[in-house]
Amino acid sequence: MTHPALERVAQCSRFGSRLLAAQPQLANTVAALLNQPFNRESMQAFLDNPPCANEAALNQRLRQLRQRVWLITTARDLSGSAPLSEVTTAYTNLAEVCINAALDFHYGQLALRHGEPRDAQGNPLHMVVVGMGKLGGGELNVSSDIDLIYLYPEEGNTASDGKLADGEAAIRSLTNHEFFIRLGRKLAAAISENTADGYVFRVDLRLRPWGDSGPFAMGFAMLEDYLVAQGRPWERYAWIKARALTGNRHDELTDIVRPFVFRKYLDFGAFAAIRDLHVQIRREVARREMAHNIKLGPGGIREIEFTAQVFQLIRGGQIPALQQRPTLVVLGELVAHGLMMADAQAELAAAYDFLRRLEH
Repeated sequence: MTHPALERVAQCSRFGSRLLAAQPQLANTVAALLNQPFNRESMQAFLDNPPCANEAALNQRLRQLRQRVWLITTARDLSGSAPLSEVTTAYTNLAEVCINAALDFHYGQLALRHGEPRDAQGNPLHMVVVGMGKLGGGELNVSSDIDLIYLYPEEGNTASDGKLADGEAAIRSLTNHEFFIRLGRKLAAAISENTADGYVFRVDLRLRPWGDSGPFAMGFAMLEDYLVAQGRPWERYAWIKARALTGNRHDELTDIVRPFVFRKYLDFGAFAAIRDLHVQIRREVARREMAHNIKLGPGGIREIEFTAQVFQLIRGGQIPALQQRPTLVVLGELVAHGLMMADAQAELAAAYDFLRRLEH
């Protein structure tokens, strides 16, 4: 290893030092790639060529990609070549590419045994994986986990179009609900399971309706019923950054979620609920003695995000420009619409950039 940027990675990170020592050939591979960001197209090409023959090969390839993205992005970050936006874009792209690759592979494997999920007209259905939090906002970094919710457009049953070849067993049909639960579990394992090659991202599924006690995957109709009848104020806050990453019929999902999050009239009633939520966060920080935590402590990352999202909840129904996900973009829109002074926005944006860099 002779590239100074990689030498610095080894000096600054125990993980980087162990990775480069265990795979010395990896240093030569990535050294030639350090002059530019690791873009989405390159990630996809790494996963596609050659195609993964089985689940074990897929899991290994996903983790090898994570290692390369980590090395290149960390080296560029430490050398000052990568702004915060490059780091967050790289990790967001990594998550999306890996989710799509794992979902496509396991959908195909399950469909061979059970047929494809179908809508009322017999058309194939696909899972809509919703990224929440920093994944939804396109703001992931090296230490982020990924918050996911699994949805599908319609109830129904699986079916196969093809005729069985001689000796081939008949498929065992499942309900769409059963199929997508199995698919969701396979997806979570492909991304988060710790193997000899590590893991890709930690996966958190607790933001789904009813949390840990709720169904692993649910149809659009069930989600709508839940949000209308039982959706809580903190869930409005969580769904601000929700973004569909896979599947189709996203407009239908948007039509369900938008009225829940962004109210048509000035939503001053949200003040009390948001204030209570903020008090709960502060109490938890104090209980866990995390006052100096750069993410959760007073004046930290969460409070800057909270500031932006309070305006989104209250004014987002009247100002469509506030119905966006990235925190820095929202802060800019607040100035543009006269809801925040420019000097306050500049101070918050600079603090956010600094703290996010410090975080990773």
